[in-house]
Amino acid sequence: MSRPSPLAKPTTILLTGGTSGIGAVLLSRLLDRGHTVLALSRGAVHLPARAGLVPVGADLTDLPELPGLVAGLLADHPALSVVINNAAVQHALELTASTPAQLIEEAALNLTAPALIVQAALPHLMRQPQGAVVNLSSGLATFPKQAGGLYSATKAGLSSLTTSLRWQVEGTPLLVSEVVLPLVDTPMTAGRGARKLTAERAAEAILRGLDARRPVIRVGAARALPLIAALAPWLGRRMLRGG
Repeated sequence: MSRPSPLAKPTTILLTGGTSGIGAVLLSRLLDRGHTVLALSRGAVHLPARAGLVPVGADLTDLPELPGLVAGLLADHPALSVVINNAAVQHALELTASTPAQLIEEAALNLTAPALIVQAALPHLMRQPQGAVVNLSSGLATFPKQAGGLYSATKAGLSSLTTSLRWQVEGTPLLVSEVVLPLVDTPMTAGRGARKLTAERAAEAILRGLDARRPVIRVGAARALPLIAALAPWLGRRMLRGG
């Protein structure tokens, strides 16, 4: 018998980066569905008040603080059953043009913070009948871009981490899902590329994938990447090299 969606009934969700882009749309859609959402980001305290919204102001790059922060949230919100790691930053620069601070920020926010959040929440999530961990990755995990190598590397690392975690919890009710995104029209991608998917369509595809309990949710043009990688990897490299 298949299990129901982790979003099938109102629950408590920890969402990182809910102030703009895909995260803001996900936040709105989840609240519309009646969920309680702990919106975790530096700008969360400036979000307009809504029923079910719990803004949590925090710097996700302050890595030593994250385990204690998550432990406190679990103590205050024992119904928490879903973690969505959405927050990310991309500096579209070649390595020598990036500052050390930019490289540290990308690695911390995009990879280490999600790992620490999941590590702290995992024992609790595994006790939930419909728990889920959702990590937002990118097509750049498969085919990296020239200007933005560390961003691509962090998304490849997050993809690998998500697969490993899925294996670790096999046989339990916990859903571990990776979202593979194409180029989406968000503040992070302003001025880059064309024919971007809207944040609204991306968020809706993510929610449909979670409703279907998909372990890998490929959104928009990212659905073609496995076939391209298998049959014409040179084409994938050419297509995504410029981002």
